[in-house]
Amino acid sequence: MATKKPAPPISISLVRRLPAPASKVFAAWTRPGTLVRWLAPGGDVVTGVETELCEGGRYRIEAIDTHGRPYSISGTYVELVTNERIVLSWNYDGPTAALRAKATLVTADMRQVGPNLTELTLTHENNPTREVAGLNKVNWTSCLGKLEAACTSVPPERPAEERPRDFFTEGQRQIQDHFGTRQLADRLGNISVHDQLKAADVAFIARQNMFFIATTDPYAQPNCSYKGGTRGFVTVIDEQTLAFPDYNGNGMHLSTGNISETSKVGMLFVDFERQARLRVLGRAEVSDSDHLLDRYPGAQMIVRVHVESVFSNCPRYVHKMQLIEESVFVPQAEAPQPIPNWKRLRAFADALPESDAEAAGTDSDEETAMNKDK
Repeated sequence: MATKKPAPPISISLVRRLPAPASKVFAAWTRPGTLVRWLAPGGDVVTGVETELCEGGRYRIEAIDTHGRPYSISGTYVELVTNERIVLSWNYDGPTAALRAKATLVTADMRQVGPNLTELTLTHENNPTREVAGLNKVNWTSCLGKLEAACTSVPPERPAEERPRDFFTEGQRQIQDHFGTRQLADRLGNISVHDQLKAADVAFIARQNMFFIATTDPYAQPNCSYKGGTRGFVTVIDEQTLAFPDYNGNGMHLSTGNISETSKVGMLFVDFERQARLRVLGRAEVSDSDHLLDRYPGAQMIVRVHVESVFSNCPRYVHKMQLIEESVFVPQAEAPQPIPNWKRLRAFADALPESDAEAAGTDSDEETAMNKDK
């Protein structure tokens, strides 16, 4: 009886024309801060990227799927030709059993066909079965859809000498000198403070469903607000730009009003489960016609933050807390938004805007309406 020969490995190939020069497409494949934005299919989120960008160098990408399950992709750079070709081995380790096969091979060939147009040919070889080839084809199709947006917004590399003269103010220096921490502050500044979002920063922000934002009005009066949404509601446009939605609130528009006049913002992201935090300082702008509005159901405006400084802080005083549930008031696509109890207070009934007129009520217990009596 003849022995059945194993099926030959299967290759898949996808071709896309991307509206960017080959240099930006190559950068999108090799810069950790850009890789984190597109190299995960569907709603999966990249949580970490490590690269050793040289032939024979190793890389590792960690991600979480839509069910919260972690997985990783790792391998070796087999060939690197700047702005033309990337070949890397591909090892999957995660919950999808079919993909946990022997190493496969991925090749990305880039051919610039116009000033801002590059033809990308992606080949994934050595798939052991049709099932694996089909899964990889679906995943790559999704990823390449994200790559188009990622490669068009790759920022130019900043020269190392383009740094602020001193991150610290005179007043901060005086207090550092008083407590003898100037040298420590300088060391932390040199190591921790950077002017672009790194892959770890992007992954950290992608996991968050809230942050605090500080703004100032024209009279230098500061204001701090809490902003909440679903996990990943802050969009990383590129290494130097963040965006987030401005939802219907109490109508004061303190943060967005301040931004429209002074632009300066400070953002504090806190992960209470991991006891970690990240600060982002920069200048912001507000728009009610930003194309990102389509991404956020119920958003009134989009705030874009142009990053100037990013740094992590000592986590030791961050209390460890666990999320019970995200707010039911975060707008969802094709779902009616609940009315907050405070808008049903009699005191506000005749002051509500037309869009909230149906919320008018006769309640009078302000403490209960603001959840302060619980």
